[in-house]
Amino acid sequence: MNVEYIKQELNLLKGKTVAIVYIFEGDDSSGFEHFFIWKSNIISLWLNAVQDIKCRPFIIDVRTFVDKAINNTLPHIDFVINLNSGTLDLSTMALVPSICSSINVPCIPCDATTITAGENKKLSNLIANSLGLNVPKNIDNKNTNGIFRPINLGNSLGVKRSYNNTTKGIYQEFIEGYDITTPIVYNVTERKMDLLPTIIYIPESCNTNWYNGDEAKKTRSGYSFKIVEPDITIKSKYLELIDTLSINTFCRIDARVKSDSIDEDIDSIDFDDTYFIEVNVMPTIREYNNFVHSYNAISPDSTYQKYFEAYKQVFEKTPNLNCFLLSSSMIALKPSTK
Repeated sequence: MNVEYIKQELNLLKGKTVAIVYIFEGDDSSGFEHFFIWKSNIISLWLNAVQDIKCRPFIIDVRTFVDKAINNTLPHIDFVINLNSGTLDLSTMALVPSICSSINVPCIPCDATTITAGENKKLSNLIANSLGLNVPKNIDNKNTNGIFRPINLGNSLGVKRSYNNTTKGIYQEFIEGYDITTPIVYNVTERKMDLLPTIIYIPESCNTNWYNGDEAKKTRSGYSFKIVEPDITIKSKYLELIDTLSINTFCRIDARVKSDSIDEDIDSIDFDDTYFIEVNVMPTIREYNNFVHSYNAISPDSTYQKYFEAYKQVFEKTPNLNCFLLSSSMIALKPSTK
């Protein structure tokens, strides 16, 4: 695809109305057991991205959005950015994309079906296993070398190194070694989903039992990032998984790499040592996190560079991560960009 064609695609985005649907801070009503309230700095990153691509932002809380959609009082909207995240009830988590489907508006990053399949860790593990990905084996709840993951929660909430008999979840063998994460984004140049650089977490403790749990995510400490190269089998299996889940904008796949020691100079990972953990279909985009680190590590000779070149010509600046994800997602979700 040449740069001129990509420029035409980017120009078609201008003037679109993009609704940012967020959780109203302090909302604790029945049925909305939010595990995370999106802070203003996260919302503002998306707001700035909407403005940077010359679109019109429409900021609205989730309850007002649902009410207006039901009563047919919403203004014209071309796209929705869904920031309604994470409850014990997946039907609530899928509320915004379900409403989007009913009013025929594309939802970024994914639809209700993808949320239901991807965020349910038991189901996504079964799908990954059926496609030939290595998945940690389920173990008896009396086994002490396990890790418990709640089925329907994100941000590693409730993940613990012991069985939890009060919450629905999966209890699997703990894989000693490293945490890795691989962002996957729609590549406008190639017209298909494509892997961004894979990030491996190097624990400061050099302990193979360290994992990126909820405490590490809250403090964002105890580790450093490093870029590693996954082998071709990992790449192909990841792309097969997201195709099966009908992910066509962006997502992130988390895994463990089996190892009996920590090597700070590790630069590649093999399929046989890599175990699928989860697919995050609504990854958090915030400053300085793994997605940002991966984006900043995109090679200058990658196929994404043609898109960056066209973007810079159209909008007179190089895209930051949110602009990149938003613009590529909008193009991926045609025909609304026509």
